[in-house]
Amino acid sequence: MKKWLSYLLLLTYFTSFSEVRQIVKMPSLIEHFISHKIGNSDMSLYAFFKMHYIDDQIVDSDYNQDMNLPFKTLDFSNSALTLNIPPEKGIIMGKRNLVYVDFSNKFSYSEKFYTSVYQNIWEPPKI
Repeated sequence: MKKWLSYLLLLTYFTSFSEVRQIVKMPSLIEHFISHKIGNSDMSLYAFFKMHYIDDQIVDSDYNQDMNLPFKTLDFSNSALTLNIPPEKGIIMGKRNLVYVDFSNKFSYSEKFYTSVYQNIWEPPKI
């Protein structure tokens, strides 16, 4: 059961891209080339690709077949599956220090830390 489910999910994933869907159209390319080869036995593979992919598209009797060739039209369809399942419990983060605090014992005093006006306030009493 799991094996078939995995195959189904892989198939869904790969067919959601347009390139894989275009590769599936390869048999129609071969059939269309054979039908052109029967109509004109001198047509080469290069002439076939040039007529269908390089030259301007001519609306003729096999126009619908021309449009079904691989990589001829753009397919903008895609499928997206989004599952948003909220968690049952909120995740509580541990305590984090948001501000770096230096706990080293290195301290140096400098006069520029205090202005001269505030130095008199902290002067010890005179005996």
